[in-house]
Amino acid sequence: MPTTRIQDSDHQLLQGLAEKTGKQHQEILHEALTSYDRQRLLDEINNAYVRLKSNSKEWAEELDERRAWDNSLADGTE
Repeated sequence: MPTTRIQDSDHQLLQGLAEKTGKQHQEILHEALTSYDRQRLLDEINNAYVRLKSNSKEWAEELDERRAWDNSLADGTE
C-alpha cells in the first residue's frame, strides 16, 4: 500500500474528523479528494463560461444553439 506523508496539523485534523464521524482515515481522505476533484472540475467549467461570455460573438452563437436545442425538444416527437 502506498504511503504519503502529511503535515502533523493535517494528521490531527484527520484524526479529529475520524473521531467525530466514526469513519476510517482512508474513507475521509477519499471523500476529501473526490470533493476536491469535483470542485476543480466545476471551477474549470465556470471559468470556461466566463471566457465564453466575454466574447460576445461566441456567446451569441452559444445562445442560438441553446434556442435550437430548445426548439428540438418541443417538436412533438418522443
